[in-house]
Amino acid sequence: MTTGQLSRRKIVMAAAGVAGAGATGAVLTGTATPALAAGSTVESGALAPAVVHLSDAATIAVDASLGNDFRVTIAGNRTMGAPANPENGQQIIFQVTQGSAGPFTLAWDSGYEFSAALQQPALSTVAGQTDLLGFVYNGPRGTWLLAAFVNGFD
Repeated sequence: MTTGQLSRRKIVMAAAGVAGAGATGAVLTGTATPALAAGSTVESGALAPAVVHLSDAATIAVDASLGNDFRVTIAGNRTMGAPANPENGQQIIFQVTQGSAGPFTLAWDSGYEFSAALQQPALSTVAGQTDLLGFVYNGPRGTWLLAAFVNGFD
């Protein structure tokens, strides 16, 4: 592991390592030398978790380079586009909220993959409820694998 690189899985916020902070999170620079956990994925210039508000559209566009926590309120039946600019091993969470006129459905671009044990989920049907969906990017497969689904947050 090279000195000055930061872990995507465990970001240690040290005063010397914060280059800037704001409503979208803090960018950590290579000046800090945080202790890294064994087996950590290393990424230069890692972002502290930042909330990325997605625009509601027929196909929802996602840029994985902007963060790992993506939120959207849907106002119709939608398709979640495959995130552009992924990194192998990157983990993202979608927080999808039903709009007031729902229930609406969410289809998934072919860039997402579901398993027999964790199939493509149906969203909550109550207006205002939020569902969480966690994905991990598998670079060799070129797909986002569903790793977690929890629904029905009020």
